[in-house]
Amino acid sequence: MKSTWKKTIAGMTAFAMLLPACLGTVSAQSAPASNASVLATVSMPEVSMPEYEEPLPDEAAEAMLTLSSDAPMVADFIVDSTADSNAIRTASATMTPDGLFSYTIVSERAHITGYYGDSADVIIPETIIDEDLGEIEVNYIDPEAFYGRQDITSVYMPDTVVGIGANAFCACTNLSEIRFSENLTSINASAFCMCSSLTTLDLPDVLYYVGDEVFSYCTSLESVTIPGSMLSISTSMFSNCTSLKSVIMEEGVQTVGATAFFNCSSLETVQFPETSLVRILSEAFVYSGLVSLELPDSVTSVASGSFSHCQNLKSIRLSAGMDTIRKDTFSYCGLEEIVIPDNITSIKSGVFSYNQNLRSVTLPSQLTELGDIAFYSCISLESIKLPDSLTRLNNNVFYRCSSLQDVDFGTGITRIGSSAFYDCDSLTEIVIPENITTINDNAFSECTNLTSLTLSDSVTKLGKWAFYNNSSLNEIHFGSGLTSLDNYTFYRCTDLTSIEIPSTITSIGQYTFADCSSLDQVTLPDTLNSVEKYAFVNCDSLTEVTVPETTSTIGEYAFGYDVVNNELTTNNILTIYGYTNSGADSYASTYNIPFVALDTPVTEPTEPPVATNTTETTPAVTTAPDDTQTTVSNATATTTITVVTSDGETTTETADLSKMLYGDVTLDRDINMSDVILLNKAAVNIVTLNATARMNGDVNIDNTVDSNDAMILLRFSLQMISSLPYTSE
Repeated sequence: MKSTWKKTIAGMTAFAMLLPACLGTVSAQSAPASNASVLATVSMPEVSMPEYEEPLPDEAAEAMLTLSSDAPMVADFIVDSTADSNAIRTASATMTPDGLFSYTIVSERAHITGYYGDSADVIIPETIIDEDLGEIEVNYIDPEAFYGRQDITSVYMPDTVVGIGANAFCACTNLSEIRFSENLTSINASAFCMCSSLTTLDLPDVLYYVGDEVFSYCTSLESVTIPGSMLSISTSMFSNCTSLKSVIMEEGVQTVGATAFFNCSSLETVQFPETSLVRILSEAFVYSGLVSLELPDSVTSVASGSFSHCQNLKSIRLSAGMDTIRKDTFSYCGLEEIVIPDNITSIKSGVFSYNQNLRSVTLPSQLTELGDIAFYSCISLESIKLPDSLTRLNNNVFYRCSSLQDVDFGTGITRIGSSAFYDCDSLTEIVIPENITTINDNAFSECTNLTSLTLSDSVTKLGKWAFYNNSSLNEIHFGSGLTSLDNYTFYRCTDLTSIEIPSTITSIGQYTFADCSSLDQVTLPDTLNSVEKYAFVNCDSLTEVTVPETTSTIGEYAFGYDVVNNELTTNNILTIYGYTNSGADSYASTYNIPFVALDTPVTEPTEPPVATNTTETTPAVTTAPDDTQTTVSNATATTTITVVTSDGETTTETADLSKMLYGDVTLDRDINMSDVILLNKAAVNIVTLNATARMNGDVNIDNTVDSNDAMILLRFSLQMISSLPYTSE
């Protein structure tokens, strides 16, 4: 720790500060810059998915705020302008008559520069007899005067001493007792750093400037009282004092400096002044052993990371004078319950992240900002109620809150940020209220126990991966505000069995329903214009899909394909129903997928219609599939079909007798399982056949198309019936 540059800077600092060390009046001046610092860098573990950059604490401590002019921080002395210019002189170091100390003279007062005695108990003299000046007072201990003297165990300072230089007693590892001068006003940086045997401190009531790291690494120090004359506790003043258990700050202390109590791992209690304390600077108590915290209402500012990594901290009371909780203030703590007062309007990023025992949080009613990763990985948090004053839920706010079961969104939220509820795998039901318009990427990804999702009509955007890998999701209720489904939105929702896309949707993105392995029913709206590539890849329970005529664009491998060993292969189970010369027809042809052409459907009746043929014709005869001839005889070119609905209304349609072939419901002049499927759907009123298809579908010629016809056609396809039409005798 001892080095030439540090020694030089320390000496210059002390000399400049206390140059006229004996002459009277005190004036206010800013503190000298620290010549040493211990800075804590706290890193959060990386997160693999989704990728985002987690915040890290500042690498440099927050700058100390400037105090008012009537609150001096450094003891300085005004030189008497009437004094002789020769009154201030610097002599080379001189030995005291007893040979125990070396000293220099500054303004007719002695500065101790070294100790040459053998005694472990050092008594600094009050005066020294100088050959030239006679008896002079000792009022200063120079920088590094006792540096590294591991043999000394106690130090007595006379009341004439007003200042101690930087590193003066640094690394005196056996020093256990110090009697300070009652007139001591300043101690410079690292003066008692690494005095590892020092157990107690009795700081004088007039002390008001202490440099950085003055008592750092005093690992046996157990308690300390900070006098009210000290307006500021300096940067790292007690850092790494691992045995320090209690701290009392007397009235008058205004500021706790950055990393002041860093890694004071045994520190359980701190008594703050009730009215004077104003600010706590960055990382002031990081890694300390605090169990509880009560901030007085005089505190207006607590800087970033001030209480981070206090893993024993279970309860806090915040100041009524604060309006903001800054970044990472209570991250990695042991908090169990938090009631945040209503004076808090802003909670910055990471404030309560990694509080893994936190079960309950009450947010303030006037909160307007809840920063990114504010409750990141609070794995015990069970419920949260968002205040109506909050309009935006930022990214990763409740990321990996794996016990979160209940969320009250309030009435003010309009946007849910990316990964806001990522991996909240205790959520079972989500109802998005009317005030929310946007759900961003990954917002509810990996919520593996979510079974039901209801989106309000106000939702106009679902981001990519929004509900990725919600493997228990089996019920989705869409609102009317969406016009498109983005890429990967419901990717790997493996329990989803059916989906009805609302009529407002015009496009479905890439991989939107990919790997939905249980999906066996999809209803696509007539408004749908495009289905992007791989939209339904690996949906290996989907056996049929009806694509509207309006769907002009279907991307590559959108339907009917699986990925096996990283290679795409047709699943050979899908039949596409669509319209001739449509996007569906083109896709099926390109990718060799069975296609059933549908004419433009008529208006679907409320009850299945009854079809009667009013034109007498000789019906066509259809033979079994192993016969080679199918004939149609005595048929006119067209015939009029009267459709009678159950409420008694009738309509007439024209059937094309040239296409009459019993069983050929798809009108492709072939009879196979596609006709059976289509007729069965018509029988249960899923689709409506045109007149010609109904004529061919009435295979038992009872003037109705129903499940009996579907069963007869199935038996015919299985060669259980030899010819059509078929009527049981």
